[in-house]
Amino acid sequence: MNNPLHIKTIGITDSPELIDIESPDQGLELCVGSNVFRNTNGVVKFQGKEQVVLEMQPQPLALLLTMDLYDEEGTRVGHIRRNALSAHSATRFTLNVKSNGEATTDAPPSVIVTDRTTGHTVLEACLTQSRKIRITAGYFRTHKGELVTVSPHYCRIGTGLTLFGDVAESRGSAAVIG
Repeated sequence: MNNPLHIKTIGITDSPELIDIESPDQGLELCVGSNVFRNTNGVVKFQGKEQVVLEMQPQPLALLLTMDLYDEEGTRVGHIRRNALSAHSATRFTLNVKSNGEATTDAPPSVIVTDRTTGHTVLEACLTQSRKIRITAGYFRTHKGELVTVSPHYCRIGTGLTLFGDVAESRGSAAVIG
């Protein structure tokens, strides 16, 4: 997000010294349950490790997910890279992606990851507005093996940390949870 500051002159003949300052693009706003992380780079850190990355693809409009998936011991059991499951992940997880061509106002661009062995929705995310992404559901493990649950009302890690309605300014960096 280190875009240079763009300055352009305004065509006013009386005041050639006036300038219009164009600010760099704002970061993504991530809503994780009822928690809002403003101006992020799309990365979500759980317990100190980058585990989820959400990106917007402009043409065609789509939501891209990169994510590491872990088991109860903290062993990596799957990997998703920009909506593509790794070879060893494809038998355990399914990925459902809706892009601009398939999306409607009732069903915006979204990504849903499901665990075939348990039937749980591992992660569900959708693009709600320009530069705003909502994680509406989640049921997965961190690199330490702790369970992360996300509902529309909260985000919980294990039994010790529950975030409910928090708002944080990330200043162009990752959303940090736990």
